[in-house]
Amino acid sequence: MKVFKFGGASVKNAERIHNLGEIVRHETDDLIIVVSAMGKTTNELEVFTQALAGDDCYQGEAFDELYDQVVSCGELQSSRFISAYLQHIGIANQWLDMTAILRTDNHFRAATVDFETTKQLLKHAMQAHPAHVYVAQGFIGGTADGKRTTLGREGSDYTAAILANLTDAESVTLWKDVAGIYSADPRKVKDAVLLTEITYDKAREMAHNGAQIIHPETVSPLIEKNIPLYIRSFIHPEQQGTVIGN
Repeated sequence: MKVFKFGGASVKNAERIHNLGEIVRHETDDLIIVVSAMGKTTNELEVFTQALAGDDCYQGEAFDELYDQVVSCGELQSSRFISAYLQHIGIANQWLDMTAILRTDNHFRAATVDFETTKQLLKHAMQAHPAHVYVAQGFIGGTADGKRTTLGREGSDYTAAILANLTDAESVTLWKDVAGIYSADPRKVKDAVLLTEITYDKAREMAHNGAQIIHPETVSPLIEKNIPLYIRSFIHPEQQGTVIGN
């Protein structure tokens, strides 16, 4: 089993979705595919949520709960679309509802995952619907009473790591619009160097210091089981990218 995560940029239009299909088609191992909302959908839903709440109607925890119910729709829509597209091109798959599987507390917009309950729910869902390819949502989960939650911005990376941990996956690959992790932002620093290998600790340090390449909590579930994390370009999938591990 491998886990592939595709972010918003990799599913933002027909060309990119076709590209995703070709990457998946050439993979021979069983897969869990984690997808983000398409393009800038999350940003647009955030604006909509703020308009829906108004200036006085919701504040604090009430707004956070409203935010999660609305913004989570982006991932649900995107994953259903990707699942249907893969079926259309002959790649059989099973859609998974992370709001019913990835169990969290009710700390909306920054929910904490209940790993043990999630493991049991995931095992039950996969046994009930055996498949070689699963399509799931990143970023979102759900409470015991059925309310949708989110794990924080860029939380899809974290979702992929959680699923890898719970399934003892061989590896996680984050398909990005960059070739891997660089010594500096290559858009700003001309001499930035691609780092082909870095340690878990270094990746976590970079994330906590503001690097946008991965969610700060992503490596934690992977360290426990020594699962390598690959950062690769969905535009140039033949390139090596960066591997994060021991």
